[in-house]
Amino acid sequence: MPSRITVASAPRRHSYTRHLLHPAVPVTHVATPDRGYRAAQVMDARWVDAHADELDVFHVHFGFGDVPDDQVEAWLAALHRHGIPLVYTAHDLENPHLEDQARHRRQLDVLMARADAVVTLTGRASDRIRRRWGRDATVIPHPHVVDLRTAAAAARRPQRPAGEVVVGVHCKDNRAGMDVWPTLQAVLEVIADRADVRLRVDVRPGLAREDPDLARRVSRLAGHPRVEVRVMGYVPDGVLWRYLMAIDVAVLPYVGGTHSGWAEACVDVGTAVVVPDDLAVADQHPPPRVVGVRRRGVGPDPADLAAAIDAVRAHGRPRPPTPGQRAAQRLAIARRHPALYADLIHRAGAVAA
Repeated sequence: MPSRITVASAPRRHSYTRHLLHPAVPVTHVATPDRGYRAAQVMDARWVDAHADELDVFHVHFGFGDVPDDQVEAWLAALHRHGIPLVYTAHDLENPHLEDQARHRRQLDVLMARADAVVTLTGRASDRIRRRWGRDATVIPHPHVVDLRTAAAAARRPQRPAGEVVVGVHCKDNRAGMDVWPTLQAVLEVIADRADVRLRVDVRPGLAREDPDLARRVSRLAGHPRVEVRVMGYVPDGVLWRYLMAIDVAVLPYVGGTHSGWAEACVDVGTAVVVPDDLAVADQHPPPRVVGVRRRGVGPDPADLAAAIDAVRAHGRPRPPTPGQRAAQRLAIARRHPALYADLIHRAGAVAA
């Protein structure tokens, strides 16, 4: 058994995979050429053949949507040929960027069948994996998203004066896993008789081109006395964290999705999250940090949404985890991975012998 385990992580540069590393944990991520979310350059038989002597484990997370099926098969064959175990962490049982999920589901079928171990982030996602693929997925929660210095500052921010609550709905990139207008309609219904609640709506600069109907509807909201419409493009992390701290409740306009880094960041800074209760996102943290609400059609049920907003009106924003708690959680999460890897390496060695 190696004293230090070397892992090919796809992707390597994302904040999630960086946070799986810790100085106290004997795991190293091998240098890889991937950019951001892309995994195609390492999920490749030629790359595995060239780096097999360096690798103890290959760990796939996300970003593999552009990898051709024949390349995936050749890559899996190369891992098998070199006796390198494969771990798959299922972040997205549906790809929130795609209308047509057929290819994503085929890729999941392959990874679920061929991975030596499957990990996921919530118990609800693990239940879905067991029902659909018959795999027992190890549940390891998501570590913090916001850097601990910013999280410490967020923990010190005062509550708003009584009678001031800001609800935020961010259209993000208006991707396939979102339906913004029904969510906005529900929030408007709730704030109609709550003079102390304001709505902030943030849209991408290209919304008028991507979805002109939604853009027209949102632009008309700007005339509402308690609605603020802003344009927010892609921004550095620090700007995004300040935005999340500027609102008290984030209502996520999701119709699908398995896990939300956005929700995790809200928890880090003490902003309440409201999300449909049939999504695994609702299982990321207990109320009042993440509150699951029923749907009325596509959007949130206004009665449930009103109750979630009223809780913040009455009690203030949820208290975020302390930086110490998040740091301890990150270390605990990091330590679970080498234990998993070591078991797979031992089993692969026993098979080879």
